[in-house]
Amino acid sequence: RRRRQRGEHGPLLRPIICICNNVYAPVLRPLRQIAQWYHVGAPTPARLAQRLEEVCGLEGVAADRWGLLDLAKQHEGDVRSCLNALQMVSQRAPRVGPEQLKSSAVGMKDVQRSLFAVWTMVFSSPNASSLGKRHSVGAAARKPSLEREYAELVVQSVRSSGERERLMQGCVENYLRMEFRDLTHTRVANLCTDWFGFYDTVDAATRRTPATADTLAAYMDYALLAVHRTCSTQIGLSRGDFEYPHSEFEAFQGRQAAASILQALLAGATCLRTRWSFTAASAAEGLADYLLHILSPQLVTANKHLLKGAERDRMVRLVKVMDAWQLALVQNRDADGQFVYRLEPPVDRLYGFNGRRPPRAIMPMRYPVRQLVSQELERARLARLAARSGDSRDSAPDASPDAKDQAKRDYLRQLFCRSARRHDCRRLRR
Repeated sequence: RRRRQRGEHGPLLRPIICICNNVYAPVLRPLRQIAQWYHVGAPTPARLAQRLEEVCGLEGVAADRWGLLDLAKQHEGDVRSCLNALQMVSQRAPRVGPEQLKSSAVGMKDVQRSLFAVWTMVFSSPNASSLGKRHSVGAAARKPSLEREYAELVVQSVRSSGERERLMQGCVENYLRMEFRDLTHTRVANLCTDWFGFYDTVDAATRRTPATADTLAAYMDYALLAVHRTCSTQIGLSRGDFEYPHSEFEAFQGRQAAASILQALLAGATCLRTRWSFTAASAAEGLADYLLHILSPQLVTANKHLLKGAERDRMVRLVKVMDAWQLALVQNRDADGQFVYRLEPPVDRLYGFNGRRPPRAIMPMRYPVRQLVSQELERARLARLAARSGDSRDSAPDASPDAKDQAKRDYLRQLFCRSARRHDCRRLRR
């Protein structure tokens, strides 16, 4: 209360709840990194039709249950859109039925489907309700025609989405998670060798010659149809195992991080010949693996005075190699708050994949041993800097005593001449 009177605002303690239809929109990317988000699925058409019937009863609007069910399917479970359409139709007609809803286009949702809606169609088996059929009498007799209609709907949805590449990435990352029946794995093998290879071939051709993109792009949609015919199930994506495609972006980020590490490693090389003879690609192939093995000797003793024989030689060799590449062991805190020594630049990250621990230890893992290596490395660098400054001091020419005396005489002569000129100027003024 005192803060309100003084015009001060305290911290916001209430939660801020944001609602969106597409959590993966680019504009929500900064918010998604700091917010806790929950996925709330759309209500079923039957549940939404029941709720709309209750609203119509409270508002005194006569409505047909089948019409409300068609309205819920037409607007894909969007409650707000259904209420807006129901309100507009009820003002024009005394009774809300299927005929009134079909004749009115108010509140119609865009025909373009979201990515998850298309993925749901790809991994779901066709049935009468998926095509908007109210009755499924003689389903076994008309199953071929039902599958053909659903296949045309899948291809049409893929083309209208405009995200063919992203849809294919999602199918490639998630098709093995679907519980379809393939005991001999021949269907999966045919899908990978035939259709995925066909999609990559056509995609490469369209990228190589953009003039043929419009002609060949239409054939790429049928690769997604092949995924539907191979991996579709009755439950579709209802199990929640489907994940948004992110492997390609993670691979791109990992490739960029590895390139930055290799460039920092090459920039720190003291030998100019080594620095100019390697690129990031050649260093990744012919240098990184061998360098990591050289940086990982077997060191156990953490006391410098107790190092003997071969272990002392390994320590000296390790320090020389790290000093030649200007590698350092920097002390930081880990997630648990413990002090650790990390390699800088972090070339040890080039050895691990997918967040897994490397099969062998990179550098001595014990904290006291790394501390000893860091101390020896600092001593070696100080000695190198001292030797470099000593060489520059020795290379500078020393001034002889005669030169020093001549410099003193010249300085005194300039002072005498300057004072004599001042004295002459004063006599002239008088």
